[in-house]
Amino acid sequence: MNKRKWYMPLGVVLLVLLPAAVNPAIAEVKPLTPEERNLVAQINNVFRRAVEQVGPAVVSIQVSKESSDDPYRPGSNIGLGSGCIVDGRGYVVTNNHVVEDTDKIEVILAGGRRFVAQEKYVDPDTDLAVVKIDPAGEPLPVARWGDSEQLHVGDMVLAVGNPFGLEQTITSGIVSYVGRQTGILGKWGYEDFIQTDAAINKGNSGGPLVNLYGEVVGINSNILTPTGTSAGYGFAVPSRISRYVAEQLIQNQQVVRGWLGVQMIGLKDAREIPADQLSRVLEASIRESFEAVPAEVQGVLVTQVLDNSPARAAGLESGDVITRLNGRPITESKELRDQIASLPPGGEARLDIWRREKTEQVVVTLGDRSIAQELEEQRNTRIANRVVTPDLPGLEDLPLLPAIPEKPDKPLKLGVVVRALTEQTAPLYGYESEIRGVVIAHVYPDSVAEHSGLRQGDVILQVDDHKVETTQDLKAVIAGADLNQGVRMQILNEEGTKIRIVKQGAD
Repeated sequence: MNKRKWYMPLGVVLLVLLPAAVNPAIAEVKPLTPEERNLVAQINNVFRRAVEQVGPAVVSIQVSKESSDDPYRPGSNIGLGSGCIVDGRGYVVTNNHVVEDTDKIEVILAGGRRFVAQEKYVDPDTDLAVVKIDPAGEPLPVARWGDSEQLHVGDMVLAVGNPFGLEQTITSGIVSYVGRQTGILGKWGYEDFIQTDAAINKGNSGGPLVNLYGEVVGINSNILTPTGTSAGYGFAVPSRISRYVAEQLIQNQQVVRGWLGVQMIGLKDAREIPADQLSRVLEASIRESFEAVPAEVQGVLVTQVLDNSPARAAGLESGDVITRLNGRPITESKELRDQIASLPPGGEARLDIWRREKTEQVVVTLGDRSIAQELEEQRNTRIANRVVTPDLPGLEDLPLLPAIPEKPDKPLKLGVVVRALTEQTAPLYGYESEIRGVVIAHVYPDSVAEHSGLRQGDVILQVDDHKVETTQDLKAVIAGADLNQGVRMQILNEEGTKIRIVKQGAD
């Protein structure tokens, strides 16, 4: 059904204007003074100059994909976007979602010249891409990068692009927020969006967000809207990120990032969480570490150390507070994440950490983030297929496992039933064959284990300073432990490796 369009008849306008024409108060309004007119001219000139600076370098991008349903009509699926020339050799930056799943990319310059892109390089983690055209020796207009770090809420900005296919459309607004996280790019995405109320619509994707100096301070990426059209909430990848990504794609055809392998929260953010809600954000052992951090200590709290990660190999632990990276103070989690990503895999990162009432230094050899992503996908597949029961398929040739009694035969100090992981059994529980520990096959209700957060499927690797590789190892260390004081357990599960405080009366 077509949307109904509303028009205001000319007669209505006359009826509105007629009383105003005879209103004495309005009749006394004086025209602008020469000084005021000069100020208006200066303001207009600023906007015009900004558009003149960047407009010629803004391009329209038309993409097509051959229809799998109709091979006789190639290019039947067509999409539109925008882009910006950032290198005179013919490199155009745009959005990944504009060009990623396409067979043909056509770049149309402001003057009407058309080029078919010869190369395409993408970075889904930032929703950015670079396409290469061949200018055949002809000069190309190139946009200038600006510094998004100098932007402040309230600054005027312009969005340039081709909304709905309307070429070279300019909209204006202000910076509404900086550092916005939306979750649209998923767990591995790098989000630090500039939020603006400059109108951004379909077709604007990949076009530049411009300051009043005519510099590119962001690449327009997505909008938040219930209707599919601009509702005043547009998001752009800041030039601090987009320029780095574009340069990496131009030079290396990919973006290589360092990887640390931790989950974290900034101490400032954690301290702003109401005390009665903290348990929903931090598990008991992490809360205990967090509450022991002095108020003057600033940094990010490590909430989880991932298995087989550089952080794990370097000895980082859940509850550590990272205060500096290579001598530079760290105050926010995204700050640490972005700085680690800008370092090369295989390089060293020197971390200052606050641990158990003192400062220590840890040197981490960074991993490759792309390899970490691939390994996580494989791990998630294994986890999805895991069934933790005593009668797993494949156990027929192994010694018969005893049935788990509904109630324990005698009071249990910890309250779990465990099985030893061996080269044969570890893969059946979804773990690598070299993992050694004991897997929890059952947690009894209302037990110390349940109240401490232990779950079926968790693997106990270590208790305090004692490695646990057999059920006898666990029994021996628990028998000699005072659970009223608690023990520190190193646990492995689908979320990675973490430390849990297991004690009587834990919440």
